[in-house]
Order: sequence, then structure tokens, then C-alpha cells
Amino acid sequence: MAEEPVIIRYFKGLFSNPAESLMGKIDGAEVEIKGELCPRKGNKDQVFLYGRLKDSRLSLLKFMCALCDPHMFVAADILCRLAAGKDREEISDLGQASYEKLLGGSSPEGFEHFKRARELLVLGMMEALDS
Repeated sequence: MAEEPVIIRYFKGLFSNPAESLMGKIDGAEVEIKGELCPRKGNKDQVFLYGRLKDSRLSLLKFMCALCDPHMFVAADILCRLAAGKDREEISDLGQASYEKLLGGSSPEGFEHFKRARELLVLGMMEALDS
């Protein structure tokens, strides 16, 4: 499937302003998750999510990608931005409207990537909070 213009525009923006980037690792993160999330057959988006918790809420979330397509980079970045300050129930409730508002348009495939990353994050938070 060809990459959508709205995804490519956001993807390019991720690399044009490093000061605003949420890519990277958080040393000593309370939440550390790795997952292979690509909904495309045969592709292997490897996403790493790193989060800091304060009072059961994410105070900061960052990501790293390996072998990721632009949809996954975009989905992970949007998740990091939307999840900040939220607890796991609020993160679980993040939907397509929130995703598309930050994206600046519609991307069904991008939202599929976002949902998979969101589910992984919720599970990782449950694990971190229950330990």
C-alpha cells in the first residue's frame, strides 16, 4: 500500500525539528515495552516505548523504532503526545478523532498502527503499576 500524503507530511516533520522530538530512550523508565506491531503482512515494525509514571499517570513517553514504516513512526509519535498526563484508562479511550486531529487528516492504516501501539502501552502500564 502506498504511503498517504498526510502520513508522509507528518513523518517528514518528525525529523525536521529535533528539539520537539519524542524519539529516544528514557533511562530508568518505569514503563519499558517492546512490540512487533505492523498490521501489514510480512512487515515487522519493532516499537520500543519508554515512559515515566507519576501518580499512576504517564508524565513522559518516548519511543524508538526499528524496521518501522512511516505509519508506525507517526502512530508512535502521536501516541506519545496524546498519552502524556493520562492514566491507563484514559489512554485506552484515545480514539480515532484524537489521532486524526493531531495527524491533520485521516489515515485508516495509520490508525491501525496507533491502536496496536496504544494497546501495547496500556498493557505495559498495567504491568508497571502492578509490580
